[in-house]
Amino acid sequence: MLLRLTVGNFRSFDAETEMPMVSSSKIRMMPDHVIHSNDVKLLKHAAVYGANASGKTNLIDCFRFIQQVLSSGLSLRTTNFYCRNDPANKDRKSLFELQFSIGKRFFAYGFTALLSKRRIVEEWLYELSPKSQMRLLERRAEEGKPETDLKLVGGARTRFDTYADDFAENETGLFLTELNRSKRFEKDSPLRVFKDVFKWITTQIMVIGPDQPVMMDRFQDYLFDESVKRLFEQILGSFDTGVSGIELQELSKDELADLVPRPVLESIADDIEQRISEERINNLAVSIRGQSFLAIIRLRSNEDMSAMAVRLRHTSSRSLFDFAEESDGTRRLFDLIILLLAVGDDNVFIIDELERSLHPMLVKQLLEMFMGLNAKHSAQLIFSTHEASIMSQEL
Repeated sequence: MLLRLTVGNFRSFDAETEMPMVSSSKIRMMPDHVIHSNDVKLLKHAAVYGANASGKTNLIDCFRFIQQVLSSGLSLRTTNFYCRNDPANKDRKSLFELQFSIGKRFFAYGFTALLSKRRIVEEWLYELSPKSQMRLLERRAEEGKPETDLKLVGGARTRFDTYADDFAENETGLFLTELNRSKRFEKDSPLRVFKDVFKWITTQIMVIGPDQPVMMDRFQDYLFDESVKRLFEQILGSFDTGVSGIELQELSKDELADLVPRPVLESIADDIEQRISEERINNLAVSIRGQSFLAIIRLRSNEDMSAMAVRLRHTSSRSLFDFAEESDGTRRLFDLIILLLAVGDDNVFIIDELERSLHPMLVKQLLEMFMGLNAKHSAQLIFSTHEASIMSQEL
């Protein structure tokens, strides 16, 4: 679970700024909205309110930026990401840190960077406890290679030192990334913690834009599973959209090419084939959402790619309707219902403009359903919004 985000000198954030998820001791209502992790009380839900251009999207972009740097290092685009309100910030370090828990262990991972010069200055990972902290990783650019206080012996020590030596001159990447680049660690290896932390930050935090669907590997082929499909239909029906059922209709290659540009299709097929090979699975499905369509592409081993388009039945008609014929609100619900299906996965969902295209009553209902399903789980939902009607003690 997320405990705290700290950021400084990034986009509109000049001074060091914190977004804490630790519950105030004054909170007495809604006990299901708080989870106890060891002796720490953490909030499951948080709403970020603010006027236009007040920094809500930039706050959410902090999470996306950390993930992107972990994925591919500092890109050329990042040289203008420092806070440009003050010219002096060009030569000042930018700070990014996440505090979070994995199981019963607490961690702080972060880095500083001179964004204008595209250079990582510091990187650290600490395991936190009430009385102390353990240095799992620390790297200072001017001091050379990364260091650790982990008790490493034999092969584990040799591997860490080798990776650290090879990485000493790297200015644009993070050492945590290097420790996860095609590296395999046994489950009982002390180095395994670097895998766990990297995976949590890059996969458990789900950053979702205003026009972006919630996409999760586990639910890419959800509409092929009849039980999940029925649940999806029930949830959709409860929002009074008029939709009574979902049908999948096979698309020919030409029909699919009309919806998705061929280079994009080829790239998707290559990615699916690579994952099938790497993960040693027999098939994989990918959902593709456009403004006017929702399709699922599936690839099985040694078979051609197949695609299905989503069509919808309505209580008032016997005809099937294309996804493009549905209202913006109904299409947005398709994007967000995965939240309700995946509530037990304990992800951190971070959504910009949750209310986009949704009636205020639908926003309220969506939140009530999520919170109800999450009462016995520990997923976190953080969202920005302008919708003042949900700013109530009752919710």
